[in-house]
Amino acid sequence: MSFSLYRKYRPETFADVVGQEHIETTLRHAVSSGKVSHAYLFCGPRGTGKTTTARLLAKALLCEQAPTDHPDGTCEQCREIAEGIHPDVFELDAASRTGVENVREEIIGRVQYAPSRGAYKIYIIDEVHMLSGGAFNALLKTLEEPPGHVIFILCTTEAHKVPPTIQTRCQRFDFHRLSTTEITGHLRVIAEKEGFEVSEEALDLIARRAAGGMRDAIGSLEQIAVFGAGTVSFEAAQSILGEVAVEELFSLADLLADRDIAACFAWVASFTQGGTDIAQLVRDLTTHIRNLAVASAVGKGLAACELIGVGEGGLVPYVEQAARFGSADRLIHALLVLGDLSSELRTSAHARLALEIALARLTRPAADLTLESLADRVAVLEQVAPSAFASPASPASPAAHAEETQTGIAQAGIAQTEAIGPKVVSPAAMSEAAMPEAVLPTPASTPSIPLTPQSVERLWGELVPRLNQMKKLRLATLFGGSHARLDASGEGLVVELPSDAGFAKSTFENPENKTLLTTLLFEISGSKPSLTFVLANATPASASPPVTAKSAAMPAAPPTTTPAPTTSATAKPTTPAPTATSASPGASPLSVAPSDPSASVAAALDATEAQSPAPLTEQDSILFETFGITFEQD
Repeated sequence: MSFSLYRKYRPETFADVVGQEHIETTLRHAVSSGKVSHAYLFCGPRGTGKTTTARLLAKALLCEQAPTDHPDGTCEQCREIAEGIHPDVFELDAASRTGVENVREEIIGRVQYAPSRGAYKIYIIDEVHMLSGGAFNALLKTLEEPPGHVIFILCTTEAHKVPPTIQTRCQRFDFHRLSTTEITGHLRVIAEKEGFEVSEEALDLIARRAAGGMRDAIGSLEQIAVFGAGTVSFEAAQSILGEVAVEELFSLADLLADRDIAACFAWVASFTQGGTDIAQLVRDLTTHIRNLAVASAVGKGLAACELIGVGEGGLVPYVEQAARFGSADRLIHALLVLGDLSSELRTSAHARLALEIALARLTRPAADLTLESLADRVAVLEQVAPSAFASPASPASPAAHAEETQTGIAQAGIAQTEAIGPKVVSPAAMSEAAMPEAVLPTPASTPSIPLTPQSVERLWGELVPRLNQMKKLRLATLFGGSHARLDASGEGLVVELPSDAGFAKSTFENPENKTLLTTLLFEISGSKPSLTFVLANATPASASPPVTAKSAAMPAAPPTTTPAPTTSATAKPTTPAPTATSASPGASPLSVAPSDPSASVAAALDATEAQSPAPLTEQDSILFETFGITFEQD
């Protein structure tokens, strides 16, 4: 009768177990000292020796030399345990016996009976996590206080599915994945015994593809040996296991580093014609990008060689290709994208389409809206920006310097919010422009906007939202009806206020407020022009013609022109009271145009004429100045 190699070479003693020394040593000491627990929980990935170790423990307790930590594996008891026919060793498959009735019939109803031959009855429950909740509850009491001759060994690959009430009643042992070196060494021993001709590259590939499971590695070795008629070559291993050549991975990674999406699609089209599994390609590419990330972070050295699993000569290509990606952050982003792709391929019906979309995300960050992709795009701009803002060798020509700087800003992607007209620079401004630090601030400072008739209009209007943000509502309210223009020198601003806005003029001329406005203008334009406030009828003759700016606040009330006085219907002729008059010189008392918004305010004042006049508050003064109304006593 022929057996598969993994059954033929199943460990017969504790010494034959590969890579689980911490478990082997603990169980041997427990058997030799007579401190065997009533329940064990063996956890770990597939092919790491859980069921084999459970049988070895049964041999140690039921061998003809029992109890012994070195069962010979040749006696009748050991042979029957290995063949699965010993009457005192019960191997149960929980995947096919999941219900309460199975637990009650095969375990609870039989544990009270004494063992037939040895000193113990041993229950090995494989894939115990498959039991239902009711079955676990039914087993709980028996597992907690079994008869003295009963030992439970529970095996599972998914320990998190075992209820905590079960785990706390067992001694837990975690089986580790086997290393590539351990698997390769054991495969070499099997190949020598079987007479296979093997190459070290093939054994290394088989061990890496086994992912830490010895059973998978032995099965692959047997399959490749049959394919090669007793010869295990690297080419045969690549063909059977679907391995992507390292050269192909380097080629694809170069295309990703160059962001050549067309070449990536052509590479995928050529690759899929070979019939290799796309999921395997994604796994191999993920491993390759991970190695590049390690090389980028660690650099050249023994540590990087150990982490990647190559010699010092084989590390050089990884370091060179990692440098082509620019930074480790880009490689980490690629790993995240490939991780998402691996999860998607499990349920995707179009594996090639999913792969091409992932490659597009890696080569064209604009097609990916994740934060990592946006960070990648910002990193590209940061690499371009320093050259765009580089200072020229000689500041002899300020105009050329300013033009080059504006071009660099445009290349870095900094858009101007509004077009600015042609420059008007006075000789005084040109003398100041000779100093580069004054005319061309660094990118970290405020922008430089030349003062022109067009820009002055926009700059003055932008002060209102700035003041609102600073909670300076009083100053923002006084902007109604104001206009700004350049003075004769071209270096300062003349702010024209309505003729009746004397209070606004005095408020703006307050040193504290004037300093605030100058500072805000510097933050917006990069310059600190002098400010001169004048009323509409007091415009200096030397000033340049006014340029009407956009209104930055509520529209100012038009000046009243009706000379005829008006009398309130509720006014008492015998009681002298304050009467509202126009702010224009020589106007008669309370002259209000029909469309003047101050009419409602005047009506409210007339209604209170009978009361004793009270002094106006500061807020009242601001309001009345805004609507162009003043008060004078008869």
